[in-house]
Amino acid sequence: MKTLQYFFLVALGTVLMAADCSNKDSEFYNDVFVSVPDLVNVEVDNAVPSNQMVYVNATINRFVNVPGQAHPLDIYKSTGGAAQYNFTYELEKVNNGTWSIVEITDTMLTIEKGLAVSGSFVYGSSVYNSANQFYEYRVGLKSLTPGNYRLSFGYNSTSTTDVELRSESLGSNLYLNLNSPYSALDAGGYKTFTIN
Repeated sequence: MKTLQYFFLVALGTVLMAADCSNKDSEFYNDVFVSVPDLVNVEVDNAVPSNQMVYVNATINRFVNVPGQAHPLDIYKSTGGAAQYNFTYELEKVNNGTWSIVEITDTMLTIEKGLAVSGSFVYGSSVYNSANQFYEYRVGLKSLTPGNYRLSFGYNSTSTTDVELRSESLGSNLYLNLNSPYSALDAGGYKTFTIN
């Protein structure tokens, strides 16, 4: 009889623990999602026609205005002092009517602010500057051959309207996901441009 009582208590404990668990990754990883428009933009610099540059910029104030909120959100404090916000983008070029990924090498990147890792896509980090309280990213793509290009954000992302930035929080601090609608993206989620 005692064995039956122990079995019942263990079974009840297992059921109660399972009821308290969640299968949502966002709850497990302490994720919060906020929408803030136009935090990232793409700029084509034609100042030197023979060496056109394409810049990706992400300069983000520590205090962002969130639609529907009366007070700005402190994205530095709310993440326990996240040092950077990370995002990805990839570049494609059209050849004979077919879009192909442009493999980006380190020599093609001009890093003015922030961090960038090259490859079949760019892993960018907008880094916190404590002097002006902005997260900063400005990276240029150079040595692009003439032709038509398109740039999309979020490697493996399904969003066609947003640039998705994620805080690099430490420990058990909140992970803040900034979903930033970018009005310059077309219906497919691309920013198109031409290099002469």
